[in-house]
Amino acid sequence: MPSNKENLFRDHICKFLEKGHKYIPLSKSDFTDKEHHIIEKHLISFIASTQPDKYAGIQENYGADTDREIIKALKEELTKKQLWLIMRNGIEVKGTGIELYKPKPRSATSKLQKENYKKNIFSFSKEYYYNKLTQERIDIVIWLNGLPIIVIELKHEDEGQICEDAIFNSFLNRDLENEIYRMPFLYIASSNTEIKVATNPNSEKNFRWFNAELVNKAKTKGEYPVEHLYRNALSKENIVKYLEHYLVFVPANEKITEHGEILTTPSFTIFPRYHQLRASKRLAEDVKGHVNKNKTLGKKYLINHSAGSGKTLTIAWMADLLDSLYSDENKKVFDNVIILTDRRSLDKNVKDDLEKFTHLGTKINFTKRSGDLANFLDKNRAIIVTTIHKFGHIQDKLQSATGLKNRKVAFLIDEAHRSQDGKMALKQRQYFNNQDTPDFEEGDDTENQIEEKIKKLNTSNQVFVAFTATTTPKAVSFFGGPFDTYTEEEAIKEGYILDVAQNIISYETLYNLSFNKAYVPKQKDGKDFPSGVVSKALKTIAFNDDGLIQYKSGVIIKLFEEKVLNAANGKGKAMIVASSRPAGLKYYKTIKTILQEKEAGYKTLFAFSDYTDPITNESIEEIKINELNSLHNNKLIEDVFDLEDYRVLIVANKFQTGFDQPLLSAMFLDKAVNGVNAVQTVSRLNRKHVDKEQDDILVVDFTNNSNKIFEAFNKHRKGSPYKEKEPNKDVLPELYKEIIAKEVFTEPEIGTYIKAYMDAEEEAGKRNSTADALLSNLNQDYRKIFKSKLPKIEGQKEYISLLNRFVNLYYFIAQFFVLELKVNNFIVFAEVMAYTLMKKGKTSELVQLLKNIELTKGAVKYHGSRVNIHKVKEPKVTGLKMGIGGQSPPKTTIEDALVEIEQKYQISKADAIVIKEICEDISKRYDIKKRVTDNRENKNYLKNSAVPKVKSEVKQEYMNRELWEKLEDPIYIQRGGIISLMGKTIIKTILGATG
Repeated sequence: MPSNKENLFRDHICKFLEKGHKYIPLSKSDFTDKEHHIIEKHLISFIASTQPDKYAGIQENYGADTDREIIKALKEELTKKQLWLIMRNGIEVKGTGIELYKPKPRSATSKLQKENYKKNIFSFSKEYYYNKLTQERIDIVIWLNGLPIIVIELKHEDEGQICEDAIFNSFLNRDLENEIYRMPFLYIASSNTEIKVATNPNSEKNFRWFNAELVNKAKTKGEYPVEHLYRNALSKENIVKYLEHYLVFVPANEKITEHGEILTTPSFTIFPRYHQLRASKRLAEDVKGHVNKNKTLGKKYLINHSAGSGKTLTIAWMADLLDSLYSDENKKVFDNVIILTDRRSLDKNVKDDLEKFTHLGTKINFTKRSGDLANFLDKNRAIIVTTIHKFGHIQDKLQSATGLKNRKVAFLIDEAHRSQDGKMALKQRQYFNNQDTPDFEEGDDTENQIEEKIKKLNTSNQVFVAFTATTTPKAVSFFGGPFDTYTEEEAIKEGYILDVAQNIISYETLYNLSFNKAYVPKQKDGKDFPSGVVSKALKTIAFNDDGLIQYKSGVIIKLFEEKVLNAANGKGKAMIVASSRPAGLKYYKTIKTILQEKEAGYKTLFAFSDYTDPITNESIEEIKINELNSLHNNKLIEDVFDLEDYRVLIVANKFQTGFDQPLLSAMFLDKAVNGVNAVQTVSRLNRKHVDKEQDDILVVDFTNNSNKIFEAFNKHRKGSPYKEKEPNKDVLPELYKEIIAKEVFTEPEIGTYIKAYMDAEEEAGKRNSTADALLSNLNQDYRKIFKSKLPKIEGQKEYISLLNRFVNLYYFIAQFFVLELKVNNFIVFAEVMAYTLMKKGKTSELVQLLKNIELTKGAVKYHGSRVNIHKVKEPKVTGLKMGIGGQSPPKTTIEDALVEIEQKYQISKADAIVIKEICEDISKRYDIKKRVTDNRENKNYLKNSAVPKVKSEVKQEYMNRELWEKLEDPIYIQRGGIISLMGKTIIKTILGATG
């Protein structure tokens, strides 16, 4: 008995559209235009009812031809633009502007706006017969005001079909030149459990997953697992939001390659993935609900979206929605939406993505010069994009400027903890401090140095939204648990990123260090170096050793040529993460020499922040080392690395995070990376590229740290591993009491020092040195007290540790509670004294000491390839049809094809016999069989050469048989017609017979 489950599924959705969303079901009599599929009576009715004056004005000029003139103007626009763009902007009929839909009012400004919005006509057709020449039908088509906007094809897994079958059977096999496959903005291929969508249905690659989670589940009893599609995505409110906010048009682009070739990227439309739609819409709704209830802002949100989630687009859509947000009292919720990102992202990918939102026009403003930020704030620009380093400056201006104190601002923060490559002001650190972040290299400071004293910020007029792929305990404690999550596991399984933590080739760098024979240790002078600094310095000596770097460079080049040179279709690139900038420079010189001696056809670069060599005092500059001026016309180093012949990039901190190079497929770690830093560093390899496969990924670790890297990835794979915890208000007062109980300094002494320090800071700003001189003497007195009360070095270290602990806790706890004044003020004493009381050995002294230490023995031990036992399973299958990479084409028979043709077209038995004879004859010809079988793995040849050749042979056979009329019949010669099907059948038959 044949299954009817697909029909049940389709009817269920149609019923929900009609009963749940109040769509109008269409009948056969409604379809009078089978060329453009416009329901003219709905369009004219909408225009006449919502814009009666304009309609009447046109009617005065055209009388009975009014409706025809409107349809004519629309069809003329359709020859120039996509339908959804026309709907967004409206049309002109002889100088009169006409709207084609009414958006939902952003504010309750007038009753008329609400009434007009309700006059939008949403309709649908079940089993829409779109082609007058065939019996082909579409499961569901949706119209808005008579204009076709969404096409839906359905499958049911119980009938042995998945959503990819809808793509191949119900989209790609159709006449895609038909306007029904060109005018709508969304094409949906859905099974009863999974969904893919596209804005252009002419390629399988255009269809992207649109699932609510890894395994879709209905939220309502009696609904299908894809309930989110027909309940949420197809709601009237969401559809008008797509037209107003979410659809993004990217125009065609021409790029000249380094070889002078012109690469043209055709125009396309971006539609959000489900998590992008969910996160942006839910957050805007939550903010509005909070404002309506509390009449204030002051909320914080954490968005935990993986790499590959399209984060910048999510931020842009969210900015647009927040800027458009009004409360129930008809007040604009935000005056400004400020997007904070790092400088590199602002200059490149963030700016590129945000500039695609052309419908925002002048509302979006990028800070390019130093005065832009202040200017944009003063002029109250709607959306401002700047660097996170300006956060403290923005807060100062908002808190102090008279006209800005009541300004309502939303901050959208792009990977805040990643961006700290400069000196961070206290206010900035207190929000985004990250315990896993390594030492930062010097970068741009804030425009104005923020005062080093704590200011309690008034954030009741502000909302903070932080985006991160890897949460930290502090971020979760401050922002709360993730408001929305799209995990790395989801991104990998949906095929948006590659899994870079499946396996790691592990080595261990072994070394012995000792003082050289000429060194005679001096008597200890009482000075002490921090143990962490000494440990790091000693390790640096080992990892900076010429011999070890020479050996590891040889291993790297050997592995590169074995596993990377031919990866990504011969375009694979590698990153070497050095332990320090001096070590990176040695790697660069060594590998450059190796490549020159081998006469390799590829080159290397060294990316780093400029520094002064600690031994020679020589200034080491990235531009000079890489000859960026002389050889590359002052290009940025990342742009030079884009060139084909540059395949190896050596880095030292720089580019370990935030660097986007899709062809990067291998990483060699000569530096231990842990926690969030491990995930961010190794994730440089996860970007997708048309030439890059999962098997191209290579990670080599010279620090025997693979288990910790796996642990870091596994910890964050399924979302945030941390739960929100309410901070304990009593922690700081108790710690304060513990410090006072040590009886090193009394509370009056602490108060005296705080006053002296604040006076010195204030007078320094006036260029008065008196207070600073007094403070210097006071420092000497307090050091003497410290050493007399705590004569043993262990006791001194314990006291300093308590001060540091107080400082770290303060910057977190103080954001939640108003503290007792003496506890609040103690931060000044704790932070200054932690660095003042113990006179450390000078850096120069440590450097001199380390000059006498040498590597006496070193080796690199191979530990083999280690596998992550918790690796993510393979990405979801994307269909089993001809042309899918790496899979055998499905076998078919001419008889099967005949059945399909007879079902699709009304042909006679005589026609069927001719089709069968021609297919059998051509499929047996030696020359055609040989060409097809010799190129069975060459998909481009089969598609672009073999199919046209075979179709030409089919046409010739019809001419030989003098069946000229068939070559003029649309059902034979149209795209996807009988001759096309015969050509594909012949090739499948040949491949099936020889497979």
